[in-house]
Amino acid sequence: MLFNQLAPIAQVHLPNVNQSVHCPLCKQALENNLQEIQPCEHLVCVYNQEESVFTFAEADFVQRIENQAVAFSELDGYVLAQLGYKDELLAMEQTRTGSWDRQFVAYQVS
Repeated sequence: MLFNQLAPIAQVHLPNVNQSVHCPLCKQALENNLQEIQPCEHLVCVYNQEESVFTFAEADFVQRIENQAVAFSELDGYVLAQLGYKDELLAMEQTRTGSWDRQFVAYQVS
């Protein structure tokens, strides 16, 4: 039987463009009032799905991408599985009312 390995991804829709997701472990907001990334020690990456660009990526994550030579235009559970992540990340795709941006956010939980 052939099947794709997928790391689980939560879909989060924020009802206000000024709201931000929070780290599930330390509860720190992902962004400040100016919507600038404020990384906590658990944040692994933030990827803008529309622009196909990382706004934050920690060193181990970047190294995995380089070592695995994984090509992608959108970050998803399949890409995370290719990078060797299984259950150690909490990954979310964040959308907001009033904004076209989709952010992929991952936190290290194990």
